[in-house]
Amino acid sequence: MLAEGETVAVFGQFTCTSVYAKRTFTSPFSIKAIVKDGLITYFQFMEDTYSSASSFRVAGEWTIQQDADPAKNFKVSEKSKSE
Repeated sequence: MLAEGETVAVFGQFTCTSVYAKRTFTSPFSIKAIVKDGLITYFQFMEDTYSSASSFRVAGEWTIQQDADPAKNFKVSEKSKSE
């Protein structure tokens, strides 16, 4: 945790397990907050949202669009049991 004036930054990681799919992932996170008169007036939380969302997937394939050009899309499938 770092602080300078009214701005606070926090960095770390957490591990979660989705309740029904039983998939566990670890994600880095960061928080930026602005505190005025003892109250948080601004709060920004960042995490690995992709890993979080994928922990709920139990089957199927995702098509990921990373660019305006659909030719650059790619597919993500569930990992095989041997990986």
